[in-house]
Amino acid sequence: MNGAKHRFALGLTCFFLIGITVVYPFLLYTPNAFVTRWREWYIETAMGTMTHQWLATWFIPEDIINEVMTKRYLMNQKQEGIVSNWDGTWEENEEDTAETPKDKFYAMFSELDESEFERFLADNPEYLENGYDEINIDLIGEPSQTHYDTGLKTKQGDTVLAVNAEHGILIVEQTGEDTLGMEYAGKIALCKKPENIFVGTSEGLGDYGSFVSDMVRDYDAILGINASGFADFDGNGTGGTVYGFLKSQGEKYQDAVGNGWKIIGFDNEDHLQVGAFNDTSSLRDAVEFHPALIINGENLVAGTGLNEQQPRTAIGQVDANHYVLVVADGQAKDGTVIMMVVDGRQMHSFGISIERCGEIMEQYGAYQASMLDGGSSSVMVYRGREITSPTTLSQNEEGRYLPDAFLVK
Repeated sequence: MNGAKHRFALGLTCFFLIGITVVYPFLLYTPNAFVTRWREWYIETAMGTMTHQWLATWFIPEDIINEVMTKRYLMNQKQEGIVSNWDGTWEENEEDTAETPKDKFYAMFSELDESEFERFLADNPEYLENGYDEINIDLIGEPSQTHYDTGLKTKQGDTVLAVNAEHGILIVEQTGEDTLGMEYAGKIALCKKPENIFVGTSEGLGDYGSFVSDMVRDYDAILGINASGFADFDGNGTGGTVYGFLKSQGEKYQDAVGNGWKIIGFDNEDHLQVGAFNDTSSLRDAVEFHPALIINGENLVAGTGLNEQQPRTAIGQVDANHYVLVVADGQAKDGTVIMMVVDGRQMHSFGISIERCGEIMEQYGAYQASMLDGGSSSVMVYRGREITSPTTLSQNEEGRYLPDAFLVK
């Protein structure tokens, strides 16, 4: 018996020594393309979090980490000093060509294929009982459910999960494969009434945070996504101390931190502004985060080669050359707002890279777009319930306590 134990211990020791002297150096220094991609993905993913960087720093030499993270430095350098500019792109449409409620519905939700949607309504007449301007479809299941088959898709090919004509909201599923063929899944909310989007704050701002679902309820909103990051001293933050600029419904709570971070929010003309602004008096609701994805139609993260997959939240707005919004007063104006939340660190979704976020925003016509806080903070709430799956150490389905959120009335 003792001989067997000794042989096992000897074998385990040999295995460990081989790993230390052969496998470990090979994984760190080999130029093999396959291993290099996985090594870079591992380093970028670990270093892209605030609480799990030790997964890289404990085992990987600093010079290798710095070499990989140079790509992030170059991306930030490219964004230095750039700000959004809507001049010449936001034009009022003087003639409203949508005459009937049906015409107005399809003008508002231009992402829908009309013939496909009409077939859906014919098969489900209950959704049309109160007319096109009262259509309210909600086919969203459990937060982690993926690969829906609702019979409806957008022109971009994404599955339609919800249509709310009264609030001007279209929610679609976003799935795909990102870095190294690993799957991601999340939701995109296309919000047609930018004048109804604002920043809501936690009840105990400055002291303690709130769940996004709480802020949705407190402000009587219909939809919400997380927005700012927050001070998390030694991992003990309560979510109430916002990090960066904060302005809610015209009231400024905190100045910008700068240093490459971008102010992200809506001005008094309902444009989404992104950049380092010296004068923030024209902003009605804004937070601060980074990096920007698209500024003035230019994708700033394309070709960066950043591979890390994380839970993500992003916001963007289309320009005059894409979608047209018909509002209640009959005047047409541009401004579809894209709110995206992608789950991560879970079996149904490993997360999504920043570069892929930029591609999706481009696909939906964003003229300005930026990342918001991600990781365990990422969550989307619709009609009082979480429709994405936050990843937290406590496995809390409501996510984390946060200082603020972008809300939709």
